[in-house]
Parts: sequence; C-alpha cells; structure tokens
Amino acid sequence: MKKRLQVVFSDEAWGLVENLTTEANHNFDVGSINYSDVINEMILTSRVDVKKLQVRHTDIRRSLRSMASKESVDLDLVIKSLMELKASQAKKKATTPNEELAE
Repeated sequence: MKKRLQVVFSDEAWGLVENLTTEANHNFDVGSINYSDVINEMILTSRVDVKKLQVRHTDIRRSLRSMASKESVDLDLVIKSLMELKASQAKKKATTPNEELAE
C-alpha cells in the first residue's frame, strides 16, 4: 500500500536527493528514476541513530520541566544531561553561521 505524504526537506537533504537522482539517471537509458524512487531507497537502506536524533531535537526548557516534575531527581544525571544538551546546542549554533556563508 502506498501513502502520499508531504515532507519538508532541509536544503542539505534536498541537495543530496537531487544529486543522487541526477547520478542515478546519468547514462541510464533503459529506464528512469524519480525523486520518490531515490527517497524510498534512502529510507530503506538508512540506519538512523535514534539517540543522536533525539538530542538534536531536544527542547531544553521541556527537558528541565520534565526533570523538575519527577519526585526523585538524580542531580548528577540532570547536570550530565544538561551539559550534553548545552554541548549539542553550541555545536548547532557554531555550524549555522558557516552554512549561511556557504550559500
């Protein structure tokens, strides 16, 4: 069963899809490969690091609220988690200006 879904790609992700689609169709005269074909193949063959994905999309305020709402709080674990989040946020902010310069 096929499903149709609207997805928003980052500029970097869309660039990869376009490049791979162009490469797949280059000198391929016996058929054609479209964006959906490429994206489906990318999804089927990818291995997603769930923890890395979660860290990248963690809302610090929501994390703090969640930790504060628990009855027993392990302060060492909270501090470690905050430091990891802070480091990931710093990396994200550090890469943003470079990406803007590249465009």
